[in-house]
Amino acid sequence: MEIKKNPKIRFPEFTEDWEQRKLGDIVGSVFGGGTPKTSVDEYWDGDIPWIQSSNVQENEMFDFDIPKRITQLGLDKSAAKLVPEKSIAVVTHVGVGKLVFVPFAYTTSQDFTSLAELKTDPKFTCYSLYKRLQDDLHIVQGSAIKGITKDDLLTKEIMVPEKDEQIKIGEYFRNLDNLITLHRRKCDSLKELKKGLLQKMFPKNGAKVPEIRFPGFTEDWEQRKFGDVGTVSMCKRIFKDETTPEGDIPFFKIGTFGSEPDAYISRELFEEYKSKFSYPEDGAILLSASGTIGRIVEYNGEEAYFQDSNIVWLSHDNSVTNKFLKVVYPTVKWDGIEGSTIQRLYNDNFLKTKFMMPSIPEQEKLAEFFEELDNLITLHQRKYGEIKVYKKSLLQKMFL
Repeated sequence: MEIKKNPKIRFPEFTEDWEQRKLGDIVGSVFGGGTPKTSVDEYWDGDIPWIQSSNVQENEMFDFDIPKRITQLGLDKSAAKLVPEKSIAVVTHVGVGKLVFVPFAYTTSQDFTSLAELKTDPKFTCYSLYKRLQDDLHIVQGSAIKGITKDDLLTKEIMVPEKDEQIKIGEYFRNLDNLITLHRRKCDSLKELKKGLLQKMFPKNGAKVPEIRFPGFTEDWEQRKFGDVGTVSMCKRIFKDETTPEGDIPFFKIGTFGSEPDAYISRELFEEYKSKFSYPEDGAILLSASGTIGRIVEYNGEEAYFQDSNIVWLSHDNSVTNKFLKVVYPTVKWDGIEGSTIQRLYNDNFLKTKFMMPSIPEQEKLAEFFEELDNLITLHQRKYGEIKVYKKSLLQKMFL
C-alpha cells in the first residue's frame, strides 16, 4: 500500500513530502523508570523530580505537576534513572497513551519509557507521537497486556517533515494547548472563588449576618426550615415499560440528571401527566434526592420529564426566590444525611433542613452576583471544550 506523504491540512509555504521514520531512529537514548521503596524515608522528599502516571493528564503534554521528589540515595537504590532535560516521558503501562515533555532533568516510575536526545523538534514529536499512540490505543486496550514494551514503542513509525515545518506545527499546537490551559485554569480559579465566597457570603456558626455583604443591607438574616416556606414536589411516577430509547420527550433519571437523557416518553403521556399532576414551573430549581445529594439543575421551560422521588423541587411561597434557592442549596447541611450511609434525601429531611434567609432584595442581589459568576465559569468551560475538540480534529488533519 502506498504511503501517504502529505497531511490534509498544511501551512502553504511547505511543499516537500514527509518522510517515514521509526521512533528509534529519531531519539539518541532511552530510559526506563523505577520506584524507590516508599517505606524508606531517606529515599524521598529530596531534590530530584519523580513523575508517576497520575501526574500526567490526558491530552496535556506540557502542563503537569510533580508533587513527589526523590533523593540521590533513592535514585541509587532503585531502578529509577535520571533522564536528561528536554526529553519526552511516555506512559507505557498504567495509562498508556499519555506523554509529557519535560524541560528539566527528572526520574519516573516504572510505568514510563523516556525518549532523550531528540533529533526532531520536541514539540512536533510530542504531538505526532501522541496522535500515533491514540490511533493505536484500541489495539492496546483490546489485548491482554495493558501496555507497550520499549521495543514496540521504538519501532513505531511516524511521518516527519523538514525541520522548519516541524517547528511551525509544534508551535501552532503549543499555542492551542496554552489556550486550553488558560481556560481550564481560569475555570478552576473561578470555581475556587465561588466556593470561598459561598462560605463568606452566608452566615455561619450561629451568626445572623455574613462575613461579606453587599452595601446597603443591614438587617439580620433569619434561620428558617425549608418546610416553613414550601413543600416538596415531584413528577408522577413513570414505569420502565412506559419509556423507550428514543421518543418525543426526554425522561431524566437520577443517572442522567444534568446531562444527556437515555430514555424518552410519549408526548401523549407527557401532556396527560403534566396537566394532571405536579410539574415544575419555569425557573424551578430541581434537586437530586438520591445518589449524590444536592445536585441542582435550573428548569428553564424545556419539554422534559423527571424521575419521581429521585428528582424533586420546592414549591414555595413568596418569601424566597428560585434564584436564591439555587445559591443556598450548596451551602446547607441536609438533615439526616451527614454521617449516614443512606444516600437519599427523604421529603421529611428536606423540609427539616435549616437555612439562613435574608430579605428578598438581598436574595436577588446575591442570586444575580452568583449567576454572573456561574456564567463566567460556563464560558471558560465551553471555550476549554471547544478548543479541545478543535485540537483533536487538527491532530487528525495536520499529522500523518
